[in-house]
Amino acid sequence: MITQKEIAERLGVSRTTVARAINGSSLIKEETKRKILELVKETNYEKNYIGSSLGSKKSKKVCALVVESKNQFYTQEIKRGIEESVKEFRAYNYNVEIITTDINDPQSQLEELKKVVKRKDLDGIIITPLDNEKVYKVIKGYLDKIKIISLGIGLHENIPHVGPDHIKQGKIAAGIMANLLRSGEKLLVIDNGDDKVSSKLYLQGFLDRIKETDIEIVGPVEGHGIETSIELITDTCEKDDIKGIYINRYAHDILAKLPKTVLQDKKVVTNGIGRIIKSLIKKHIITATVMEEICSEGYSAGKKMFEILCKEKNFNNLWDISKSRIIFYENLED
Repeated sequence: MITQKEIAERLGVSRTTVARAINGSSLIKEETKRKILELVKETNYEKNYIGSSLGSKKSKKVCALVVESKNQFYTQEIKRGIEESVKEFRAYNYNVEIITTDINDPQSQLEELKKVVKRKDLDGIIITPLDNEKVYKVIKGYLDKIKIISLGIGLHENIPHVGPDHIKQGKIAAGIMANLLRSGEKLLVIDNGDDKVSSKLYLQGFLDRIKETDIEIVGPVEGHGIETSIELITDTCEKDDIKGIYINRYAHDILAKLPKTVLQDKKVVTNGIGRIIKSLIKKHIITATVMEEICSEGYSAGKKMFEILCKEKNFNNLWDISKSRIIFYENLED
């Protein structure tokens, strides 16, 4: 009987890609999935979970504490990625319960975490920690019986982690901006504070890189939210010859509401993705955005937890840094 490994070798894809196709995952291209499933049919491949020692083991229960952000796309994609991992490994009695808490309410997450760690049947926790020190203090006494993976924000150097390098993503955005503006041209930088996950780090990376150029930086100016930022940008652009704009937080809401006359002939680069950002790229208001592979991060965290619990796998490299993507109009996907 042909194996998934042999199918992968014939088609020049990974074993994971074959498994995803067989399990109906949406994380691979349709053309790739079609080729795999055609070969599966031709070779009469059959799943054989009965013969697997994993299949006979008792169920593994995991709780994922996912943050609910203003950008619903982020939350939905993280959840979708985790759910894809559950779908792929469902035959091994692997289950994940997803609990969402407000990104602006770290205390609510802590209270939920305190309830979760006391569950007697719990095997693992995936969490985006909003307050590292307090979260670690809660879980520290349970590390001998509950496996922990942090997602998006690193919790502790000794705890497995999946997430992006937000500082690097900010630097990439600045590198793009540096190629859009000429020497001496003015760039307005708006700082709308820390969202506990990425915005502070985006700004840090952006400023570190853009300061290496001859571009004249106006700011960073504190935006104090969406409406105030709109007024601030409008007034600044009227008084000064601003050629570029970078906003580290609420960029999609601010740019969508700014008058077209203000944004005319301005180069705009941002971080992140979502429905509004996609729309602004299509309208050529945003030139480019640098984003993380959000769904893949959720999937990777779910898969990593599965391998720890069900395969008892030890990882030499505890931290998995996800890849960044640069999105222009030309490679924008619906």
